Order: sequence, then structure tokens, then C-alpha cells
Amino acid sequence: METDCVEVVDLWNSRHGSRSTVTPILQDIGELALNVTLFVIQHVSRSANHSTHLCAKYACTLLGTSSWLDCIPDFLVINIQAERSGAVLVE
Repeated sequence: METDCVEVVDLWNSRHGSRSTVTPILQDIGELALNVTLFVIQHVSRSANHSTHLCAKYACTLLGTSSWLDCIPDFLVINIQAERSGAVLVE
């Protein structure tokens, strides 16, 4: 898994001795990760993680839950197409 949040990576790496409020969530993720061959959380720069950043930004505007099982939202399609062409989108 990639994230642009260094704090999450640090918490993941120290979750066994951490007293953070998110430690129980990270421990749950760790238990689920036992079902796969390899699971790591690593840091990437926000510029390399733009689509994920847009999804998180969009999620913050929602009043309820949303899922995209059968379609990709327009804002994400536009971003992916721009990334493929080498364009840079400004938020």
C-alpha cells in the first residue's frame, strides 16, 4: 500500500509498541495482511499519488458513503487520462 502520509508509515512500522489512537486499526489491518503473501505500507510523494489524493478529497465532501463498483467517477477518469498524456492537473 502506498500513502503520501509519512506519519501513517511510521505508525505502521511501530504499531506494536505505539499508544496512538489508530493503533487498533493498524493492528486489524496487520491481521488481515496475514492472509496475503506480502503487505507493506510505503511512502510516496503526493505528486505520485494524485489519483488517491483526489479520491480522499472527494470523500471529504460526501455526507454519506459512496462506492464505485461498476463505474469510475468522472473526476478520476479525467485525472487518469491527463496522467497518461503527461499533463499536469491543477486542483
